Parts: sequence; structure tokens; C-alpha cells
Amino acid sequence: MMKALQIAASGMSAQQTRIDTVANNLANVNTTSFKKSRAAFQDVYYQELAGGARGARAELGGGTRLAGLVKDHTPGTLEQTGDPLHIGLAGPGYLQLTDAAGSPVYTRDGSLRVDADGLLRSTSGLPVAGDIVVPEDTLELTIDIDGTVSALLEGDDQPFVLGQLEVFQFTNPAGLRSLGSNQYAATGQSGVAMFDDGKTEVRQGHLETSNVDVAEELIHLVTAQRAYELNSKVIQAADEAMQIAANLKR
Repeated sequence: MMKALQIAASGMSAQQTRIDTVANNLANVNTTSFKKSRAAFQDVYYQELAGGARGARAELGGGTRLAGLVKDHTPGTLEQTGDPLHIGLAGPGYLQLTDAAGSPVYTRDGSLRVDADGLLRSTSGLPVAGDIVVPEDTLELTIDIDGTVSALLEGDDQPFVLGQLEVFQFTNPAGLRSLGSNQYAATGQSGVAMFDDGKTEVRQGHLETSNVDVAEELIHLVTAQRAYELNSKVIQAADEAMQIAANLKR
């Protein structure tokens, strides 16, 4: 009877993780370029039971366990904002930033800003790769679909090229390591960062929305709650059976 308790407990733990994952997805439904996660589970070891009819194998599973949380890097929709410092990436690419240690990190959050020194940075404060500096006397900032950043300076008739946004892509984006603040780091599973080579268009004045589907997440939440309840009923039934067995000895 203890076996049933352990199996049901593993099921409750798994569904709690699933509920936590859904909660995190829903909490970030309005987070720019957020990528939803999905909990993946595996069945655990099997015990071969004696007494199978006519030599048939009888195996009893030991419950379930978390295999991992899988990031869904499906692009969200591009929403027009009209802000010249906002960019949306139409395609599989990721914008490269530089962290405090000088290492590259990647994001699809195109909420850019200019600091006091004119350096183009992400909303989290990391400089955009290439150290693009916007002059103080800039009248108009233009970002082409290939990532070229140009500025029309006061007193000039033609825009001046400041640099180019560096966009990369990965063989397996699901293997990227999440760093928080919409930032990712390359891993052995994601593969090395490769130049995008024009597969991604940079759309100025747009931002990518979250790829969370609220209706879909609510369905996942309801099914997880029901599965949690069913596992709790298994524990209750096992407890009642143990009480009956204990009373037989009296």
C-alpha cells in the first residue's frame, strides 16, 4: 500500500511543477518577447512483479518525475509602438548584447535606450554589441531592416551611419540558457551563435509581444489541477485501504 502512496505523491509533485510553470507563463503574458515554458515529464523505474500468467512479464511503474522545462522560442507577434528606439525581430534571430564580464548574451527584447554618453543599450542596461554611440545633436535615428543604424545630425542633409546591430541565430534555440531579463546565453545544446545573414528583418518602431496564449495556459491549468486532485484521491483511497487492513487484525 505504501507503493501507491509514493506513486501518487510523485504525481502530485509533478502537477505542482506544471502549475508553477503555467503560473510563470501567465505572469509574463505582457512581458516583451517572453518565451513560454512547458514542463516535460518521464515515467520512472519499473518493478517486475512475480506471478505473471503463463510467463508473461508484469511490470509496475514507480510514478513520474520532471525531465526538464522546455522553452518554446516560437516568435510572438510584432506590435507597432512608433518609438524609434524600439525594434522587433521578424525571423529567428537574436540581438547580441555584451554583459559586464564582456561575454555575449542574446535577446529578442528590442526595447533600446540611449544612455548619458550616447551609447545604445538594452532596457536592462547592457550595451548593444558594436558599441553604437548616438551623437547628442541627432535629429532623427533610423534603423534599417538589415540592422544598419543611421543618424541625421543637425546641419546635415544626409544621414550618417553609426554602426550595425549584430543579429545571430542558433541551430537549437530551445537549448539556450535563460539568464532572466529576456536574456539568453549559448550552450552546447543550442550550438554556437551564427551570423543571421539576412534571415531576420529588423523592424524599427515595433516590439515583439509574449508568445503566451492565455486560453491555452488556462486549459493547461485546469487539467493540471484535475490531475492533482486525482492523485490526492489515490492517496486518500490508499489510506482508507490501510485502515481497513489494520482493523482486520483486531
